[in-house]
Amino acid sequence: MKKKLPQYLVIAQAIIDKIQDGTLRYGDQIMTESQLCDLYKVSRMTVNKALVSLVNKGYISRTAGKGTFVLEPKITKLIGANSSFSNDIRSINKKPGAILLNYSVIRASSNTYIAEKLKLMPEDLVHQISRIRTSDNVRIALSNTYIPCKFIPAIDVTVLDGSLYDYLDKTFGVHPRVLDYSFSAVLPNEKQRELLNIDSCGLLKVCHSSTAENASIFEYTETFYAGNRYTYNFQPDFYA
Repeated sequence: MKKKLPQYLVIAQAIIDKIQDGTLRYGDQIMTESQLCDLYKVSRMTVNKALVSLVNKGYISRTAGKGTFVLEPKITKLIGANSSFSNDIRSINKKPGAILLNYSVIRASSNTYIAEKLKLMPEDLVHQISRIRTSDNVRIALSNTYIPCKFIPAIDVTVLDGSLYDYLDKTFGVHPRVLDYSFSAVLPNEKQRELLNIDSCGLLKVCHSSTAENASIFEYTETFYAGNRYTYNFQPDFYA
């Protein structure tokens, strides 16, 4: 026999369902405690417990004298799952996207740091791709990706407003896999604040190298995530 959920969890899940199916959207005000008490025929203590759980999970915010509001969605990335940004966004029923800021081909000698990361010779050519990554048109991150031209001679620039990994899969049969991560917290500069439409929230800088079928080091990417819109999650059991 299936165990019956506590009533506060029933209420919390009902609100989560409405957020996920779009009935409740970012910025919407949800029912008051009194209205929820009347709807579910429960005590104010039960409703308050449900709302506290939603606050702790990042679904809503509560402001005294104003009410309870749906928060901007925060995407969670499981370290080690080797899932692309686009797949992470699709997993929460959102539409991933990208805005191309710059594409160019550079000599490795022009950026010795990237050349070292990719183990390149000075004369090697590198695709340099700078983009804004989005979820349902909300700006989530800024990414700078570097791929040696010796692995992918040419890139169709028109696809860079979508998923680069989908393009690599469909066009070249290439499936990058992350080799390593590094993380740091940084403050945004004026340009980053403008591009991400943020005020003063911190950025999570995530750097990773990837391998692929035809390369020991296929790609190097630096991504700056808006700290209030994206989080990384490490689960030890995932590696057991």
